[in-house]
Amino acid sequence: MTMKPSIKLACMTWIYHKHPFERALEGIARAGYRYVSFGLPHEGKRAFDDGAQGEAERIAGLLNRYGLQPVTLVSTDVLAPAQPIEQARQRMDFARAIGVEELLSLGTTSYKRFPDEPLTEEEMAPINEAFAAKFRQIGAEAGKRGLVVSIKPHTGNTAAANVMAGTLRTIDSPYVKASYDPGNVRFYEGIEPAADFPAIAAQTTSFIAKDHRGARAESNFPIPGEGDIDFLTMFVTLRASGFAGPVVVERLDGANGAYGANMEAAELDGRIAMAHANLAKMLEEAGFEV
Repeated sequence: MTMKPSIKLACMTWIYHKHPFERALEGIARAGYRYVSFGLPHEGKRAFDDGAQGEAERIAGLLNRYGLQPVTLVSTDVLAPAQPIEQARQRMDFARAIGVEELLSLGTTSYKRFPDEPLTEEEMAPINEAFAAKFRQIGAEAGKRGLVVSIKPHTGNTAAANVMAGTLRTIDSPYVKASYDPGNVRFYEGIEPAADFPAIAAQTTSFIAKDHRGARAESNFPIPGEGDIDFLTMFVTLRASGFAGPVVVERLDGANGAYGANMEAAELDGRIAMAHANLAKMLEEAGFEV
């Protein structure tokens, strides 16, 4: 009997960004998740201070209280080219201390104003070069600590699969990988992710299960499985590529906008529970065990 590969179905606390960090952990655990991603602010302030003594123990204690294992730590704030490498090292050491193996980041941004004012190729060239140079350093530091750093679609040098693949070739580090976000690919680029994804699947270390509905630049991100994105086809592609990373729910506020800022925590609880059910069903259909 062939064993099904196991998938870590996770939820990002950012969904609850207008609510306390601990309330997010509580809701995520109650909805049936065993894995969590975090790193973005809650209630307008940082959820943790990675330089403070005892902070890793405090965060690890909170995660343990709710039976959650961290899978990715959003770290664009310290990994960006303008930030000193010491901040990246500090974040990596914090990640190691709390049991995170992947730091998640955005790439470069290719718009003065989205969606109608893009930067020119000449304007983007030095921005992308600086990014690649910094991420070679970051990859080296991650490798020393047994970590991986991932970059996910958000215009610029991660816009879609072929662009990300080129960026990874330029960085040329075994410790810098892709985190594929089909919702962003469809929203920013107007590209159908199921056709786009195979070009980067083998280099994908985590998958952001963000759905999208409507045309390019239409801000409508429904509960995963209820929009226009063909997750099942992409999960089959993941299965064929030998994927063993987390699948992370990041956004599900529909057409309400502002990442669900106007939603009560109880409503978010219900939405993430529905996302868990929808995704678990599709992942199991694709041949994974959740």
